[in-house]
Amino acid sequence: MMNMYHGDKVRLRKLRESDAKIILKHWNNYSLRQYLPTPLPTSLMDLKDFIETANEAYNERSKFTFGIETLESEKLIGLVNLVGISWISRFAEIGQFAIFDPEFMGKGYGFDSLRVLLDFAFFVLDLHSIHLMVEIFNIHAVTFYEKFGFQKRGSLRELAYRNGTRYDILIMDMLKDEFHQKYKILPKQ
Repeated sequence: MMNMYHGDKVRLRKLRESDAKIILKHWNNYSLRQYLPTPLPTSLMDLKDFIETANEAYNERSKFTFGIETLESEKLIGLVNLVGISWISRFAEIGQFAIFDPEFMGKGYGFDSLRVLLDFAFFVLDLHSIHLMVEIFNIHAVTFYEKFGFQKRGSLRELAYRNGTRYDILIMDMLKDEFHQKYKILPKQ
């Protein structure tokens, strides 16, 4: 297996059509999906279409969607992507980010995945800034991103709607220099 983008626990790789069945096994779980942009049921065909579209965007360099796979067992455990890429201003947004396999939640796989993604974004794509949006009620994610080194930059008021209530969306970001200072990862040679 190619270890082009890997950390201590995971590798990031392009999605394969066969991944749709693995993702579906975990994806229609509201406790996970309530924190993603579309907490709606998904079918196998929806996921196959998602993978095809994601790989087309990857090939066009307009969006990079990766499967998160363990180094140890090569098991697909999550998804992460960079969207809204500006090649002129050199920024992107983390769109979806989920460790969907409960066996691997809370064990450092998400942290390692994010570190590999930002290494790719900053030192392979040469982006300057990465931002994300997270619902204010998702305390676990807000704490996770702060611990990682993202900083709160503002909010969009009452943008999210979940279970009959409107919530603010936090905007958080990290600059290339901040990532380099915190993780001491050197640019690729």
